[in-house]
Amino acid sequence: MAKTLNCPNCATVFNPKENSCVYCGSCIVTSEAKQITYQLDEFKPTYKKIFFHEIEMGENESPIRSGVANMFYSVTRSDGGRLLLTNQRIIFCAHALNINPNLYWELSLREIDRTEFGLNLFISQRIHIFDRKEKETTFVVYGGKNWLNEMARALNRIK
Repeated sequence: MAKTLNCPNCATVFNPKENSCVYCGSCIVTSEAKQITYQLDEFKPTYKKIFFHEIEMGENESPIRSGVANMFYSVTRSDGGRLLLTNQRIIFCAHALNINPNLYWELSLREIDRTEFGLNLFISQRIHIFDRKEKETTFVVYGGKNWLNEMARALNRIK
């Protein structure tokens, strides 16, 4: 049985397996995969808008990589959700099971000073993102090296 959703752009019901709204032409990405890297040619220039889990992409913005992640604060505190890397920014949205389910964090790629690989926890790794003001944000992700490689490619494209 296929689950149906409403388009974040026009509210028309759509089948998430279709990945696009037949009414307005928006692309809607709702992947449940632990980690996924997108091919930029998957997103047609004819799409009116692109949405990733209800986050609207900006003009000429498209997803590069997404996956489950924890925003890490300390050994005893983190928020779980999804991390999204686009060709313009990196975004974290907490899922509803957190104490702070409305947590939303984003950083423009132009504001990233550097990224570093952190502690390897067998299956998952920590990645550290430093902004130009030296503020550090840490995420626990699957495939940390892949995340850092994709971020490096995205950062090189905007320079």
